[in-house]
Amino acid sequence: MKLFFLSSIFFVSSFAYSQIKIMTFSEAESKHLSVKQLDSLYPSPKKFFDGAADSYFKSQQAFLLSVNGQARKNSTKKDNGILWARFYVGKEGHFDYFLYSFEGKVSEESKTKVLDSLRVYLDNYRFPVKITAAYSFHQLINIGLIRQLPKGRNVISTLDDAIATTRPDTVKILALNQLELTEVPEIIYKFTEMKELNLGGNELKNANIDLTRLPKLKHLWLNANQLSNNSLTLTPNKTLRILNIQNNRFTDVPAAVQACKKLSSLWLGYNKLSQLNDQSFLGLRRLRDINLYSCDLNTLPQGINKLRRLEVIDLYHNNLKELPSSIGRMRRLQQLALSNNQLTHLPQNLRKLRRLQALYAHHNKLSSLPSSLKRLKRLTILDLNHNQFSVLPGSIGALSVVEEIDVSYNNLSELPTQMPQLKRLKKLYLRENPVTEDPMLLSRSKPIMENLTQNKTDVSY
Repeated sequence: MKLFFLSSIFFVSSFAYSQIKIMTFSEAESKHLSVKQLDSLYPSPKKFFDGAADSYFKSQQAFLLSVNGQARKNSTKKDNGILWARFYVGKEGHFDYFLYSFEGKVSEESKTKVLDSLRVYLDNYRFPVKITAAYSFHQLINIGLIRQLPKGRNVISTLDDAIATTRPDTVKILALNQLELTEVPEIIYKFTEMKELNLGGNELKNANIDLTRLPKLKHLWLNANQLSNNSLTLTPNKTLRILNIQNNRFTDVPAAVQACKKLSSLWLGYNKLSQLNDQSFLGLRRLRDINLYSCDLNTLPQGINKLRRLEVIDLYHNNLKELPSSIGRMRRLQQLALSNNQLTHLPQNLRKLRRLQALYAHHNKLSSLPSSLKRLKRLTILDLNHNQFSVLPGSIGALSVVEEIDVSYNNLSELPTQMPQLKRLKKLYLRENPVTEDPMLLSRSKPIMENLTQNKTDVSY
């Protein structure tokens, strides 16, 4: 009996310990748990976890999306407000406190539902990395139907107004986003002078749009719906320039995209593109901008080189370990965004990207740069923070027009003597490197930093 009693106490105390304490900011103040006091107990050091940084940052992004999703699911269309939230995480990896305040128009019922759902979610949340120190963070959470609407005299943003208008010829933007639509309304064809149609954030599982009846349409938003590869149909056209189909259920570039002969921007982020292949990019030769953000890509097909006119490619937050050699054939590329992947090296044929102006490769596993990088004579931004560099090549001094270099959070013990040759360098970020943390190493590179400062370079560490 005594053993059972002690076990019960242990169970109850463990359960109580795991429960997050949720209270308003004013309630916390009355209990002598103000933000200032809690922040001192949860000081958020620079390093508060063990494990891959990429895993933590990806999970943090997913966490914030889930928290916002909980708020949306448990509020109504009549709600229109925000939830100011501050989260406190203990060194054991559990949420200890959640302080909050509601602003705007939010019903009491919605407040209760949102808080109850967040309590369950936070109590059961498990971090993908080991938390080693207490820390805190804040978040603004939208409650209810917060519609992002363009402003202007030539904008219609409700179905009722679309039906009622007697001057459809004056309408340039039809914003029917976030209206819980389950099908594309026929009323859109009333607006033959329309240049932008927003059907994002609805519940569309199928979309068949006859662009021959919308001869002036240039921008089409279908993001955040439930569309899949074969459920999107667009008639052949030469008018559409921008197509946003992010956050749907596509596993490949849908065939409908090829109907847009003069498409210049294609946004495909937040789709799990598991079937992406060399044929996916056929018929897209006029593309100048493609967004493949967070698409669960393990490899990038060689066929990406079919996009010969591409100027911007965004590959943030994928699982790429290398780039295809064919990327060197994309001679018009100006911005290459590779951050938050698993890259261990960059290909030598990057030298062929003579028009490249910005290279974002932070949060990878890079420890060296290709010697050919010095041929990128138009490069102005080089972002390599959160990698594994212990040295930088002297050839970096040949980047004659570079204006910003970020090598924070690496393992650099010295700076190349050629760095002061970068006469146009405006900003150099060196935070969290041995060269700035160790007094002896800092003294060795101090003359280089002073030369840079004399050249009006802002050196941050």
